[in-house]
Amino acid sequence: MDFREVQNEGANQIKGYGPGELRINDDRYTEPLVVMPESLWQGWLPIRAGELETAHLEPLVEETIEVLLIGTGDRLVFPEPALTAPLINQGIGVEAMDTPAACRTFNILMSEDRKVAAALFLTEEAG
Repeated sequence: MDFREVQNEGANQIKGYGPGELRINDDRYTEPLVVMPESLWQGWLPIRAGELETAHLEPLVEETIEVLLIGTGDRLVFPEPALTAPLINQGIGVEAMDTPAACRTFNILMSEDRKVAAALFLTEEAG
């Protein structure tokens, strides 16, 4: 699926997604990643959302973010509360949703100049 262009000059924009890929700006990624308006972390997350551990999310506590979106792939998978507790304890909101919804929500929040991050796991099914 492709998205309309969001106007926020210089910021990372999720342009689309498909089975096994995410399109951010003009680049295609084939692994889970963390995207923020000004940075992108590759090689950080496990392959599947169900393998996510506290250690994967703890570095985000040091980032200046208001909310973390967790895009769990084709279907919503709620993370264990202990997994997100370090973020919540620092006042960072955490929302889990399927990856297509997380991509759309990231773009909306980013276009509103919100301090947002998205941990995105790949989808396997055509959207």
